[in-house]
Amino acid sequence: MNLTSKSRYALKIMMDLAHYGANQALVRRGDIAARQGVPTDYLDQIMIKLRAGCLVESTRGRNGGYRLARSPEVITMWDLFSSVEDSMIPVECLASGEACDFETSCSSREAWKMIFSALKSSLSKITLAQLRADWENEMTGQGVPLEATPDKVSIRECRGGGRADMTPCQYRSDGSNAECAKHSTNSGGQSLHG
Repeated sequence: MNLTSKSRYALKIMMDLAHYGANQALVRRGDIAARQGVPTDYLDQIMIKLRAGCLVESTRGRNGGYRLARSPEVITMWDLFSSVEDSMIPVECLASGEACDFETSCSSREAWKMIFSALKSSLSKITLAQLRADWENEMTGQGVPLEATPDKVSIRECRGGGRADMTPCQYRSDGSNAECAKHSTNSGGQSLHG
């Protein structure tokens, strides 16, 4: 499972619709793109997937726009991510149900089933309404007006990445008794711990 920029931008779009489209108000495409820093061509591609997933509705015409197809209280992050990503299944054998050449000796198939089940369960418990409320509370606490326009707030591209702090194993000179130690590096790649 790999959450791509489609998921990152889809979440921004859905949060915008949940906030600015309250009470089923239509939200204009250009307004979403401007507020969220989503290129309009990419926004259109994501909206196609969100409509296919029955998460948004659109109305054409001069007074047209987008709105949520369902209440934000029932739209989960699993609904959102699985609508825009090509696949949420971490390994092919779970998706197809077909065995691979290594099925009889595979040590990780059951582990992947358990991991996938835990991820799906967790994402299914997080609703768009919860995330919207958290964001609104955060903005209000920072003194940012919730109706702020792009010229009043700083918009930065939403990027993925970031790495978890890794703890590499340190081995003694004889190769025995691995000891794991916290390891950090500065921008030059040198250890900060000496």
